Amino acid sequence: MDHVKPTFNQQHRNIAMLVYPDCLLIDAIGPTEVFNFTNAALQQMGRISLSESVYTLSIVAEKKGPVKTSSGVCLVADKGYEDMDEGIDTLMVAGATHVVYLEAAKQDTKMRNWLIHMMPKVRRMVSICTGALILAEAGLLDGRKATTHWLYCDQLALQHRNIRVEPDKIFVRDGNMYTSGGVTAGIDLALSLVEEDWGWEVAASVARGMLIFMRRPGGQSQFSSYIFNEAKTRKDFRELQAWIVSNPDTDLGVEQLAERMAMSPRNFSRLFCHEIGMTPAKFVERIRLEAARNMMLQTNMPMESVAVNCGFGNAEQMRRSFQRLLKTTPQEHRSYFR
Repeated sequence: MDHVKPTFNQQHRNIAMLVYPDCLLIDAIGPTEVFNFTNAALQQMGRISLSESVYTLSIVAEKKGPVKTSSGVCLVADKGYEDMDEGIDTLMVAGATHVVYLEAAKQDTKMRNWLIHMMPKVRRMVSICTGALILAEAGLLDGRKATTHWLYCDQLALQHRNIRVEPDKIFVRDGNMYTSGGVTAGIDLALSLVEEDWGWEVAASVARGMLIFMRRPGGQSQFSSYIFNEAKTRKDFRELQAWIVSNPDTDLGVEQLAERMAMSPRNFSRLFCHEIGMTPAKFVERIRLEAARNMMLQTNMPMESVAVNCGFGNAEQMRRSFQRLLKTTPQEHRSYFR
């Protein structure tokens, strides 16, 4: 059956977050706060008056009233399904982490049918974290690319073989369907939606206001080299890793790092490999690569300047690292993700 394409107010948009018993609190609150901060940013920038809002936020559940999240904190749904038949611009679905809670949400027939009913009525349908599995159960991701929390990507791919699961992506857009990776990736996705609506300048202002990065693009991995390879037992090595992340343009040779740790280069290298699972040189290269990816996507700096600022020395050295680790060039990476 053909649906009439809905029309939407370009100046004012209703954002609805769908919650259910034992959903993840941060999945619901994190992304909605991005839109709340956007209202404030547009007021401060003089784009709207202090009495105006461009986004109206609502919490939706099966019925109005308190909904207990998995942390024990209750959210109050101000609208039930029957109150939200029309007028939603962006409908977001929170995720759940405990397998029992997630399965209960997936098997909620009333919620599933409401999502199917609302799909042609909204401009954007969005899942946060494991909310993608709820959309998949409703058949709304069939034939699409999608992602979810990395722990659940295999499950999503096995249970729904007609979905092209992209396991390590921060978020994925396919038409008017948006899916995000684990937990805070929902905030990254919400920022990208603001950028879609209002441009980079507004989204960057929101990121600054929330003290979060602008931006981890959807194509970037859910993992950071620092977090994924954090030292197992030694706090001093974790502190060294954090210092390396903050100083990629410094001389980070083994001798210099060993001196900082008051160790011999040989003993330092041995302990570093044991704690982190790779050599100091490989870890440093990956941190510099992450720094370069972020800088080239957040700025218009020439590649040579990006390379120098991220510790590569020159653009050719950076290009070799990109080709070895990412199978692409810096120029292709910038072009693709921007």
